[in-house]
Amino acid sequence: MSEAAVREALSDAGLWPAIGGGPELPLTLTPGGDLLPAICQAWNAGGGTADERRPKTAWARAAAFRQAQAAGAQLTWGVPGGDMARLTEWLGPRLVWWPSGAPAGRGVGLVSSRLGQELDRHKTWFAVLRTACMRLDPQQDLLVTAGTAAGQRFVQRCGQLFGVRTLSIEIDREDRLSWSGWGRRVLASISNAPTAAFRALLSPPLEGADAPAVRAGLRELPAPDRAIFALGDRLVALHVRPEGNLLRLLRTRLRQPTSPAASVFLALGPELVRSDQAAELLAAGAVGWWVMNAAGEPDHDRPAPWLAAPPNDCPAAALVPCPPADDWPYLTHCTRRRSGPWPGEHEAHFLDDLILDRAGADHSALAALWRIARSRRLIAGSDFVRGETPVVSFTAVPLSEIRTLRTFRSHLSRWDFEPYGICIRRDWLQRRGTRPVRYGDESLWESLPPADRPFFQKRTSETAAGRVLDWTVEQEWRHVGDLKLDGIPAQAALLFVPSDAEARQLAASSPWPVVVLGDC
Repeated sequence: MSEAAVREALSDAGLWPAIGGGPELPLTLTPGGDLLPAICQAWNAGGGTADERRPKTAWARAAAFRQAQAAGAQLTWGVPGGDMARLTEWLGPRLVWWPSGAPAGRGVGLVSSRLGQELDRHKTWFAVLRTACMRLDPQQDLLVTAGTAAGQRFVQRCGQLFGVRTLSIEIDREDRLSWSGWGRRVLASISNAPTAAFRALLSPPLEGADAPAVRAGLRELPAPDRAIFALGDRLVALHVRPEGNLLRLLRTRLRQPTSPAASVFLALGPELVRSDQAAELLAAGAVGWWVMNAAGEPDHDRPAPWLAAPPNDCPAAALVPCPPADDWPYLTHCTRRRSGPWPGEHEAHFLDDLILDRAGADHSALAALWRIARSRRLIAGSDFVRGETPVVSFTAVPLSEIRTLRTFRSHLSRWDFEPYGICIRRDWLQRRGTRPVRYGDESLWESLPPADRPFFQKRTSETAAGRVLDWTVEQEWRHVGDLKLDGIPAQAALLFVPSDAEARQLAASSPWPVVVLGDC
């Protein structure tokens, strides 16, 4: 890689004075060497002030780089102390901006295929993640994460929980960032507040006749995943899907002569790396890792949250039969599993519950219903409501027919109208502003005054496959904003669940009667 090519790339990024605008100062290229002193020298030498149209910009640029250098920042070609050949095989030749400096230590990448939406069902995965992080050496090891690669938010949180240093590699998934865009990110990092994690802002690949190309077959894979493999001295695979991107990455890593021996570890188990996948990778040089006591069995000594004693030791609610569908007097709100934090819950608390296997990790539809019973509140949401007004949705369909509405929404990876929820007297809700939606088309939306628009719903829509969805079958009603239930009479509401066992569990904390939906 020539100095001229690097200098031109830096100029395109706005990090080097315009080519021809000042003295041609030397830019020594050493793998892992720091280029920031040369950049500061170039700007301080007056190269930036030669352009009379931008003297203030050039002066500010010089001051910014001096500030960054004083704070310990570095701009390197490749990674200090890293394997340049391995880096270029995975990512091509790159410049790396380190806002807080390049950390020393052994890079450890914890990699995984995606887990899906139901995170609280992956107890084994979290047990292995927790064990892996607890066994790292805080003085020597460095957790390597990148972008939105699967599981990386949990890895980053583990670093904070267990006192392990973390390196966050910043690179776009499609790796299409321009040099000017990368330069703007570099400059923005100088003025931003420092973070607890080390950061590495990877540049676009350096072009040139002598620039080594990315290994065949890798360029099409997500750049954040490749970055973890390039900078990770040791890799631990927690879960591998058949023929997914991660399996391809592991195969490539094990075939590369630049890869350290015994540097790829596989968490073995039916919910982790299955035996049929592991056999191939173990034969190629991977090391198997079996974590004892990580079977993911429930902790029978710790009750589910809805089994906790109700406030003031209130007696358990009654289990009642399903009301008849004739002259149905209720409106029904169904709960569903939540894949992220509860409304109002901090992201860190949600992650900690999963990582540390706390009772609050359960985000099932039953757990959502238990929260309603304990909080006496329905929290409004604006998802899929035109105009984004937060509302609470209900259906007027009788409870005995609610199962006909249950539908899997593939584009959302979730079920609608799960067999869990609350029925509330329609007259009580109407007195608090709950109204039926108006189904229609664009012309109806345009004709509605602002106060009525939260109650608009498209009559039909079409899926990507061309199937027409008729939304009128949902018979939807809405309440604008959160709905407080602390004043509702016990006889004006009821909860429902699909099984007798769940009904008895929920009744221990419910102020309202409970119906077993299977009996409807």
